[in-house]
Amino acid sequence: MKKKIEIDDTQALAIRLVRAPSVTNTSGESSFPDVLISILREQPFFSLHPELIHDVPIEGDSKGRRNVLAFAPGKGSSCVVLAGHYDVVDTNAYGVLEPFAFDPEALSKRMLQMLSSKTNLSSSELLLKKDLESTAFIPGRGMLDMKSGLAAGIAAMVRFLKKDDRTGNILFIAVPDEEGSSTGMKAAKKMLSDFADEHALHYEAIINLDASVDSGDGAEGKAVFLGSVSKLLPFVVFVGKPAHAGSPFDGFNPVIASAVFAREIECNSDSMNIRALVPGEEPPPPSILYYREMRNRYDVTMPADVFCAVNILTFEKDPEKVFDHFKTIVQKALDNSISLIYERASAFSRKKNEHVTMYKFSSEIIEFHELAKRAERVVPGILDRLQRFAEKSFPEDKVQQTFKIVHELLSYAQIEGPSAIVGFAPPFYAKAQLDSERDQGFLSIIKDEVMSFNRDYGESIKLRPYFPGISDMSFLAPSVSREAIEFVKKESAVLQSYLDKYLESPLDTPVINVGPWGREYHQNGERAHRHYAFSLLPELLFRLCNRLFHANN
Repeated sequence: MKKKIEIDDTQALAIRLVRAPSVTNTSGESSFPDVLISILREQPFFSLHPELIHDVPIEGDSKGRRNVLAFAPGKGSSCVVLAGHYDVVDTNAYGVLEPFAFDPEALSKRMLQMLSSKTNLSSSELLLKKDLESTAFIPGRGMLDMKSGLAAGIAAMVRFLKKDDRTGNILFIAVPDEEGSSTGMKAAKKMLSDFADEHALHYEAIINLDASVDSGDGAEGKAVFLGSVSKLLPFVVFVGKPAHAGSPFDGFNPVIASAVFAREIECNSDSMNIRALVPGEEPPPPSILYYREMRNRYDVTMPADVFCAVNILTFEKDPEKVFDHFKTIVQKALDNSISLIYERASAFSRKKNEHVTMYKFSSEIIEFHELAKRAERVVPGILDRLQRFAEKSFPEDKVQQTFKIVHELLSYAQIEGPSAIVGFAPPFYAKAQLDSERDQGFLSIIKDEVMSFNRDYGESIKLRPYFPGISDMSFLAPSVSREAIEFVKKESAVLQSYLDKYLESPLDTPVINVGPWGREYHQNGERAHRHYAFSLLPELLFRLCNRLFHANN
């Protein structure tokens, strides 16, 4: 017989969290800890022990953001950390419904009204309408990503605190900026290490509470993820030979190289030759996140350069291997685009019935560190000057900083096209995974408890090797070497000193992700599955914690 769990309290908590806007890099993000602390102190135990809740300013953060820690103590030194982020992406995608983006109940009603009044709904709109009509899902910015996860973590912790004779300890931590550059979790790593030392705790596990997406019945979303993919953002700047648009064969337009490149790599799961470590488990395919040329005014001359930055999620932990394959794709795109221009010059020549003169082009692929070296020979110190100027010009966008630096270095290094500059833009997220030797016992416990949970509740929660999206897990359990970090830094136009934090304050504990599931995060149809997020997930978290506390006692 299936057990039953009430969901009302956890759902109400999630709605309260969503109603407090906390968009990354806004005042709402900076003030959200006050809302969260107020909610935590409403719980009976914390109302008596408010000193066990802390907001810790992030050192050096210009926005004054804070991490929130709540400590639920019990007997012994065993501790499980429940971790998540409280920032959310902006609400621009909601259009006319934007005023209701942080009000799940009103948003659900108005979305249904709007969808019901439309004809010729798209497939995604039909699914959204069906989901909302069934009441199985609840919408709202941040509801899925990831305030329902935070609510489930709090619910599990509160249930733990209701036990008078409790073994173990739970540390709940909520951080900002996961949607930006993980400023919160970078700082939290040392906080967690210091907290364990101060309270003589042994971390049995860190459970990240981030959400997964599933467009079906939840079979893939209802999962315990044992690791996380690596994320890289390699860039290419295609350099052309500008000419007047009235004489296009006198030069080389880098747009064609960028177009050939984009066609090859965009959403092409085979392009990067990323191998699947487990049958059926594939990282999302590459996607171009930046695609632009740098001119700030119109003229009739071809652009000099075009910048592309590509999001790559991979099971490969060595960034140099990914980079080498990326270079191969760039070289092929550049060579094919040159050949294409030759073919079109010949075709145009036949139409005119006269010879069209063209330069004989050769291509060159230049790694960023080599570009910088060539420029430094001409003007020593130029890279440092450009880095400072770019940071001042684009303080919130390190990818824009990257393009600005490369664009300016080209003239100092005297680079001619057709050519391409390749390197890395921030951010870099390391692959996260369990330790094959250290975590054998832990993995056995997790497998057994999930099987037991599935039997008790008639569920089919599975274990999956890798969380398929960007995650703070990368900073908690990085599988990365010093050599890999140095390689990324060498090929980065923007200083990435934070990369050293991957190797600082190692926590030496298993990290997994157990969170809600839903659909369309970062979109206007963002929604969480109610029963899983507010009923099953808090129970699963509670049981996992309890099992880990008693495993070694």
